Amino acid sequence: MDRTHTPHDLNTPPPTAPGGFLVSLDGPSGVGKTTTTQQLHDLLAAAGHRTVLETQPSSSPIGALARHSTHTIHGLALTCLMAADRYHHLTTTLLPHLAAGRVVVCDRYTPTAFVLDQLDGAETEFIASLYRYARPADLFVFLTASPRVCVDRARSRGSNYSRFHHTDTRSAEREQALFAETAQRYQRAGLPVLELSTQALATQEVAAHIAERVRAELVARHAGRGRVA
Repeated sequence: MDRTHTPHDLNTPPPTAPGGFLVSLDGPSGVGKTTTTQQLHDLLAAAGHRTVLETQPSSSPIGALARHSTHTIHGLALTCLMAADRYHHLTTTLLPHLAAGRVVVCDRYTPTAFVLDQLDGAETEFIASLYRYARPADLFVFLTASPRVCVDRARSRGSNYSRFHHTDTRSAEREQALFAETAQRYQRAGLPVLELSTQALATQEVAAHIAERVRAELVARHAGRGRVA
């Protein structure tokens, strides 16, 4: 991607999004997903897109149970609980927004399952079978940073509500490797993947690059040209 693009490129009238547009942001703990997701949402909204911000686990009772039970629910039970939340979130929230032509920015989606569920002992093919009916995102964003940077950020944040929020380098390295494998898996499947480092760029720059890619995808769709390479 040409890194000379600036946010002012987004000030031209946005193209419509028939069928909506789902962009998901995934990556290891401490990589900056939540901040980048919020800034991406704000950029797209400021550019005139009808944009909604979502997160997984969702805010539903299923999502709340999953979010607050990682210390007590393990293995396949948690894997299936998270799958239930994702499908419920998809059918009750994401798909209606997409049907209305909105741009949905989602903090975590199916790529996270291939990482956290593997860390909890699930096999990749079982995870793939669970999500075979899940609508793919129109753009899967994988955020990256060195394990040391992620660990330092996680420690400074002080979050301990999930046993998957690692604060040791070895666990962070394993999580990072699984996200890299998952990005390759999605690319091999022909899915649209964008990998960006939050270590080399400021959060605002990362969000601006994603917003520009979203706009490019929408322009290509509107013109009938298919996806951006």
